[in-house]
Amino acid sequence: MSKHNFHKHIPSFLKLCLNIGKIQLEGQKNLDIDLKSDNSPVTNIDISSSEMIVNFLSKTFQGDIIISEESEKKPNKGSSYWLVDPIDGTKNYIKGGEQFCICISYIHKSYPIFGIIYIPSSKEFYYASTGEGAYIVKEDMRKSRIKNDSQADNNIYVSTVIRDSVVNILNKNFKHSRLVYMSSAIKFVRVAEGRGHFSVRLGPTHEWDTAAGQCIIEECGAHFLDKNLERFAYGLGNKFLNGPFFVVNGNLEKHKSSISQCLSLI
Repeated sequence: MSKHNFHKHIPSFLKLCLNIGKIQLEGQKNLDIDLKSDNSPVTNIDISSSEMIVNFLSKTFQGDIIISEESEKKPNKGSSYWLVDPIDGTKNYIKGGEQFCICISYIHKSYPIFGIIYIPSSKEFYYASTGEGAYIVKEDMRKSRIKNDSQADNNIYVSTVIRDSVVNILNKNFKHSRLVYMSSAIKFVRVAEGRGHFSVRLGPTHEWDTAAGQCIIEECGAHFLDKNLERFAYGLGNKFLNGPFFVVNGNLEKHKSSISQCLSLI
């Protein structure tokens, strides 16, 4: 297990996210927008948020490897490293939407063992660490453990860029489910809370998009799986790219046929 006592630093992480979230909301209507090398948008607030998080991590966890989506040069991975997505859902953020969040996670020996997702628009702060459970701190600062004991709601959370062919499979196999389109990692905490039973992504994502959500999901008792229906792992490639993944909250057997059909599209 990691040398870090993550829970000791939760108050500092919460303060950091509250401050950055306020900056993100106040700056949303007056953005400087540029394009990265992959033609994805980046704003001045993405950059400044990244700098604030990386600065905090480098001072609090001295010597750790820190990898941010917005860092121009990304260090080589070790067996343990931080992942930072200062604004997950930048396109929605640029449009003035509320479906964006801050993602911070820690990878140890290929798996996320600590994760934070903070939603500025609702001031919801989620965090989890392996073996310690998952928690939410709401705007009133009251903390509660996320317990996923009852049957999940009949919703399926999907990306706003999901393929029509995948939508057809989901509608055919889950006729009583409602598809909820969401552009960021917020979908993961919604499934973790039991507001949905399934999420799927076949197209490319990056490690910083998913790791925090995976930790929260797993600590709530749900599954975050790769194309082989094994626990999703990190640090397997040099470009921080993820393969297909499936999030299942509930009976895995009832989802296997749909997963197989989705994989046949690849």
